Amino acid sequence: MDKKTKSRVRGTAIFIVFLALAATIVQYQNQGTKKPSFNFKPSANEYRDLRFINKAQVTFSAENISKAQEGINKIINERAKQRIRKQNEGSFGAYLFTIPQQELGNVVAELKNYGYISTQTEQIDTSLVNLDYDTESARLASYENELADLDKIRYPSDQQNRRKETLHGLIHQSRNNIDKLREGENVLLYLTLSPRQKTNNWLDTTKNLSLMYLFWLGIFAVGMVLVYFGTKLLMYFLSALGIRGLSAGGLGGSYNYGGSGSYSNYARYSSRYGYGNNKRKVKRIYKDKSAQSSKEDDEHDN
Repeated sequence: MDKKTKSRVRGTAIFIVFLALAATIVQYQNQGTKKPSFNFKPSANEYRDLRFINKAQVTFSAENISKAQEGINKIINERAKQRIRKQNEGSFGAYLFTIPQQELGNVVAELKNYGYISTQTEQIDTSLVNLDYDTESARLASYENELADLDKIRYPSDQQNRRKETLHGLIHQSRNNIDKLREGENVLLYLTLSPRQKTNNWLDTTKNLSLMYLFWLGIFAVGMVLVYFGTKLLMYFLSALGIRGLSAGGLGGSYNYGGSGSYSNYARYSSRYGYGNNKRKVKRIYKDKSAQSSKEDDEHDN
């Protein structure tokens, strides 16, 4: 291998090394910035709007997501009194369901077998704490009786019509309060599931970077070999088709200006007509000598 070829191979190898290093850095940065995400806002708004005396929110994370989802489904199937939301998307999940108040501690303990509890929050709806089921039932009956009496009036006044509209709203609110009071022994649980982020030490980081670098180095090396032989094959193909001007002797080839037959044609033309380095022999005929020779020939005939 001559010096020119060695220099070309060395330059290509250095280019591949730095190209693989740049690709490794870009991939590592993208892995750090592109983290999976999930929109918990719809489920959080639903949890906020639902009126329950007892509410609890648990933020849960796990490394084995499929196992954690199976554990959550088991809890819902065995302990839930009312299922409101069950949402699984990839490595995330949002769940809304009710369980008996005394079962909350057992549910949290069971969740710890599948992952990690980040936060646990319990709250009480103070607007319903001072309500009594019997009192609210009596109030509802009173509203319904008053509305029934107003409905019997054939031609109600404007004031009576406004009162009827007010009673409709009060009856609706009382019925909702009674429904929530019936759930007074239960708690509305809002459970969120997300993947647990691993904390890599310097040894794991070095290992990952090394694997990335070797991967990209192999990819670019194979790609360069394919480009080299692909280019040579293309040159041979074009040469076989009769396309002149490219040579398949090396990567990039060389140009034969004028084609392979032009020089031979020029050489033949030069040798024939006396151009170039070839010397043509010229037979010289002098006028005086020709006249004298002609006279001598006439005398000899006489």
